[in-house]
Amino acid sequence: MSDRRNNEFTAEEQQALTALRRLPRARASEPARTRARSAFLAVAAQPRKAVRRRSRWAALAAAAVLGALALLMIGRQPAEQWVVLDILEPGGVRVDGRTVQVGDRITSGDLRTVQGSELELQLGEKLRFRMLAGTELSLPAAPGRWFDRERVLRLSSGEIYGTTSDRPLDFPLEFATDELSARLTGTTFAVFRTLEASCVCLWEGGITVTPAAGGKSVVLEPLQRIWIYKDGRPHAIMPLSDMETMKLQMMQDGGLQETDP
Repeated sequence: MSDRRNNEFTAEEQQALTALRRLPRARASEPARTRARSAFLAVAAQPRKAVRRRSRWAALAAAAVLGALALLMIGRQPAEQWVVLDILEPGGVRVDGRTVQVGDRITSGDLRTVQGSELELQLGEKLRFRMLAGTELSLPAAPGRWFDRERVLRLSSGEIYGTTSDRPLDFPLEFATDELSARLTGTTFAVFRTLEASCVCLWEGGITVTPAAGGKSVVLEPLQRIWIYKDGRPHAIMPLSDMETMKLQMMQDGGLQETDP
């Protein structure tokens, strides 16, 4: 009927159409309109919320990674440096080829004392050692604050006397030569290297010596020394000599010194 003209309707049909036109237009109630609008907005906002959530988690993840990297970098940085405590005949002492003086800080490097010269260093309140004349060694950087703490000090020739002054060493440290490695745990000690052998002496504390050529590690007893020879002959364990005893006793009695931060 909708495509017929008005004059084509019968009187009854025309009367029915007129009545329909007079009826009020259908209109949703306010509660229904409010519910429909809320539902529409909720659907429309879902993608934005998802994007915001992803962005927020990505930002948090990036911040966590950056924080971990910063913590690692800080934790690997040494909190201390080697401090020069004493020098005998400064002209004969070289650190990476240059002279040093008492109070200087050394991060790391190749150290050398010629005949007649001696050098004494201390790391924080952890370790003090003295290089006698004719000693060459490679000094490692101080251990990292929290990470990267293991260190190796390599002795090429000469004599070293050292102490942790009755305190356990709080980082892994080895003294190494071509013939052996000696791991300290908190001790007063000496390490020598001659033309024929390497030697480790223990006054008190603990030290474990491992031959570089292989074989079982040796845990030294206090007042003992061990010689490990270049020619491969069996190692020899014997009591400390009188001279070694005197020098180690002096090192122990000297303890650790106070240094400026």
